[in-house]
Amino acid sequence: MSTLQRAMNFKDLAARYDAWYQTPLGAFAHALELDAILALAGVKPGEQAVDIGCGTGIYTVELAQRGARVIGIDPSMEMITIAQEKLRQAGLTGHFVCGSAGALPFRSQKFDLALAVTSLCFVHSPDRAIEEMRRVLRPGGRLVLGELNCFSPWAAWRRLKGFFRETIYNQAHFWNRQELEGLLRAQGFHSSNVRTLLYFPPIPSRTFLKSYRFFEVVIKKLLPGTGAFMVIKAEKR
Repeated sequence: MSTLQRAMNFKDLAARYDAWYQTPLGAFAHALELDAILALAGVKPGEQAVDIGCGTGIYTVELAQRGARVIGIDPSMEMITIAQEKLRQAGLTGHFVCGSAGALPFRSQKFDLALAVTSLCFVHSPDRAIEEMRRVLRPGGRLVLGELNCFSPWAAWRRLKGFFRETIYNQAHFWNRQELEGLLRAQGFHSSNVRTLLYFPPIPSRTFLKSYRFFEVVIKKLLPGTGAFMVIKAEKR
């Protein structure tokens, strides 16, 4: 595993990673995140795409379903094994590589689209990772980042949980929009679209989640920029 990746027990993590998406809160949040990411990614059939930090292949499968020729890369073989099985069960084709965001094992200008969802928060050298993402994109290629916003109730909740038990988020860096946009500009990207979502607090209740529109409309207007999840689309200059 690359020294660019924070040390973590991927074997244990892989076994429980997808369980979050089976909970009412996790499934609901993921549905909103997925809509935002795919809307900005604008996946086109036949284009070359890379899912950086693909984990168990959640977004790799989504890209393949939309006709992209996709490669998933992750530092965990345990995660990749699960991702491969998901792709097989869906009857889709794609490839996986074990590797690091800071040293992508691909030739320059190979991809039309790079996706990195909650990946940048776990690397030691984000500037190096973004530099690599730019290198493997073709001129005019798109990078879509999905990251956790430090200015949100969700971030506070995750930090609080970390005081009582070890979680993956103890090792994560929570970003803000200004940081991410500055990082992208410094590496030669032009940020063209930003969406912030998940303004409702992380309360795991189906009844409460039915009121999410109030938060996504009213609270978003009152406290813009405090949604838990940010999606940024950037283009290679």
